[in-house]
Amino acid sequence: MINKYFVKILLIIVVILCQGCQVIDPIKRLKESSDPYHGSSYRSEFDKWTREARVYMGLDVKLIASATFKSSQFRDAYSIEYARLHKLTGAEKEKFAKDQKEAAVAYNDFVLTAYVPDKKWNDFSKKDSIWKIYLTVGKNKRLKPIEIRKIKKVNAVTIHFFPLISPWKSAYLVRFPADDKTITDGSASDIKLIITSVFGFAEMVWNKN
Repeated sequence: MINKYFVKILLIIVVILCQGCQVIDPIKRLKESSDPYHGSSYRSEFDKWTREARVYMGLDVKLIASATFKSSQFRDAYSIEYARLHKLTGAEKEKFAKDQKEAAVAYNDFVLTAYVPDKKWNDFSKKDSIWKIYLTVGKNKRLKPIEIRKIKKVNAVTIHFFPLISPWKSAYLVRFPADDKTITDGSASDIKLIITSVFGFAEMVWNKN
C-alpha cells in the first residue's frame, strides 16, 4: 500500500509544477490550426472585395470568373497579413505598406481567376483574345485595361492571399489607370468589371446602388 503521506507530497509537487502553466483547450487549438489566417481580418476583407460571375450559353457554362479588387482598403489588409505571415520587422512593415499605398495611387488592379471549359479560349492576356474586359463607374465612365498579365508563378503564398485560385483556373492581373480616387478607395457607386465575348458577358459589381 502506498503511504498516504507520499501521495500528499506527490500531489503538492504536481500542483507546484503546474502553477503558471497555461492549459489550452484542444478544440480551440484545433480550430486555430485549421485557420490559415489565425483569426486575422484578411479573409473577411478578401471576401468583401471579391466577386464571381458566370457566362452560360444555353445550359453550358462558358466562363466562371472571380475578381478581387485591390482597393486601398484591401491593400491595407494585405499589407498587415503579409507582415504577419513573413514576420516583418517594423521598418520592413512600413516599407511594404508604403509600396502598397503607392501602387494603389498608380493603378486600379484586379486579380482575375477564370475557368473556361476549352483551354484554348483561356487567353485573356493575348492581344487577339476573344474576351474583352472593361472597368465602368456609373453610367458615363469606362476604362480599358492598360495591362492584362497572366500570373504564371502560383505557389502556396499566392493561394494563401487569393484562395479562389485553383489548378482548374488561370489567374491574371488586370490593371487599369488610377485617374479617379473614388475608384481606388472603393467609394464610387457601381464599380463594374465587365467581361464580354461571343459567348455572352459577365458583370462583377462593387458598391451597387
